[in-house]
Amino acid sequence: MNKTSFSIVVIVFLGLVVFTSCEEDAPNPKPPTFLKQEFPKHSYHIEKGVAPFQFNISDYCTLKPSVNCNEYYCEQEIYLGKEFNGNINLFYKKVDHPDSIGGLINFSNQEVDFHKMKASDIAYDQIIDNESKVYGTLFELKGDVATNFQFYLTDSLQNFVRGELVLNCVPKYDSLRHVLSYLKVDLTEMINTFEWQQD
Repeated sequence: MNKTSFSIVVIVFLGLVVFTSCEEDAPNPKPPTFLKQEFPKHSYHIEKGVAPFQFNISDYCTLKPSVNCNEYYCEQEIYLGKEFNGNINLFYKKVDHPDSIGGLINFSNQEVDFHKMKASDIAYDQIIDNESKVYGTLFELKGDVATNFQFYLTDSLQNFVRGELVLNCVPKYDSLRHVLSYLKVDLTEMINTFEWQQD
């Protein structure tokens, strides 16, 4: 190997050493982080709308005027305030015969099933309150779904209520997890204090 060839090999080798030592480390993506919001302490008051039931709701909630109400049907919206920017929508139905309750339960289950494609998991809690004659199911839908909580309540005779919690935002479950955990406490309080009113 002549002197010129040797010099070229040395220059190429040194160039490779310098080039590889200047290479940046491969990027290491970090999971997204979200600010943890501080929410007010849970506190409640009793609300009664046009339909024949009452319950405790959080003090940040406002009962909107009922709509489409008659002897057999009523829609009630509970506004969750500016902090949460959403609603709990209630749909009340009075039926003439207990056999009709099964059809309403099936309809409520179908409304939950509608979100199965986007939900990563669906958990549920049974509601059985023999003293107040309140029976039903609270569904918690995990994942990027339009509504993370749905429920139905009935006295198994003639009264039926279906409800859903809807937040007015893009459904990003990871960023909403803290909010949903907080709202679940208040939604559970509402369901656990639910009572039918006599006509």
